Amino acid sequence: FNNIKFIIVQSLRSCQNVINNDKHCFELYGFDLLLDGQLKPWLIEINASPSLSYTTPNDRHLKTELLRDVFDIVIPPEFPDGKTYREHRIAPPGELRLGG
Repeated sequence: FNNIKFIIVQSLRSCQNVINNDKHCFELYGFDLLLDGQLKPWLIEINASPSLSYTTPNDRHLKTELLRDVFDIVIPPEFPDGKTYREHRIAPPGELRLGG
């Protein structure tokens, strides 16, 4: 996976001067990679607005988990009460409170 990480980091570095840098928002990029017979990754394309619609149950599961991971990253630990998004997601009904 180090080669995949290298491709992603170098791709982002190559366009870092034109990426919107706003601490109040985030962007999700979709990297399409192909693995050859020796498991060498090849970059096919980068999507600035990847589709989150799904066509199969496996696709739905993958994209749902992706969004959960994104929320775990972008929601600060102190918001709203120090719980992660995932902890709120598994909280019993009625326990989730947003705000004071």
